Parts: sequence; structure tokens; C-alpha cells
Amino acid sequence: MTNEDAIFQLNGLIETARNGELGYLTAAQHVANTQLETVFLDYAKQRAGFVKHLQAEVERLGGTPATSGTIIAALHRGWIDLKSAVTGGDGASIIAACETGEDSGSAAFERVVNMDLTGETKTLVEKQYKSIVEAHKHMLHLKEQPATDYPKTD
Repeated sequence: MTNEDAIFQLNGLIETARNGELGYLTAAQHVANTQLETVFLDYAKQRAGFVKHLQAEVERLGGTPATSGTIIAALHRGWIDLKSAVTGGDGASIIAACETGEDSGSAAFERVVNMDLTGETKTLVEKQYKSIVEAHKHMLHLKEQPATDYPKTD
């Protein structure tokens, strides 16, 4: 894989990570349960760190890093806004939306992990991919919990 190819792929992952960060921030703003709000804020912070490290790697490779998420993610965040408005911040519905986002993010990272990356770039992407897989498992676990486990705490 050329440096240009790696930069292109990393910029795609920057957008994916930024989408996750913004999605989790949106979820945290709308969920009516402080425990879930904390979980979502923690994942938003994690994704912001991913973005920072991916941008640094793009720069190290001589490229210009992406600086924003994608339009698709804006639509996904809009869906979270709509769903939370309808459900009044229902934790189960917001968790389901986050799980969908994690599924998408996991697939994007997995695709790049399976490419011919080398050295520091491969190590970075693999580490972030493993964290996203764990977050996805966490969202699936939360999604399987009864809705009564997430009472409103406003």
C-alpha cells in the first residue's frame, strides 16, 4: 500500500471516528439517564482521542488529515434527535441507535485493518479497531437489558 493509499484510508477512519464522537455526544445530550450519559460521554472522549491519533498519523505520513465527519453521520445524529424527541430520552432507543453506529464503525475499521498496512499505522488502526469492537459489544449488552434498567434520572 502506498503512503497516499494509507492516507486516504486513515482519513476515512478519521471521519468514522468523528462520526462516533458526535453521535455519542448527541446521545449523551438526549438520554434521560445519568449513567448512560456518562457511558456515552466516555465513548465520545475515546473517539475524539482516536481522531487526534489518526490525524497525527496522516501528518506523519505526509498527508493532510480530514477534519470533520460525514453527511451520513449527520443524518444518523438527526435520527437520534428524532427518536429521543419521540421517546422522551428513552435509554433503550438511544442505545439501539448507538449500537447501529458502532456496527457501522466497526465494519469501517475492520475493512482497513484487513488491508496491507504496515508498522505504526497498522498498530494504531488495530488498537482502535479492538476498542471499537469492545464498545460495540458493550452497546449490544446494554441493548439486551430490560428498558426498566434505564429509568429517567432527570
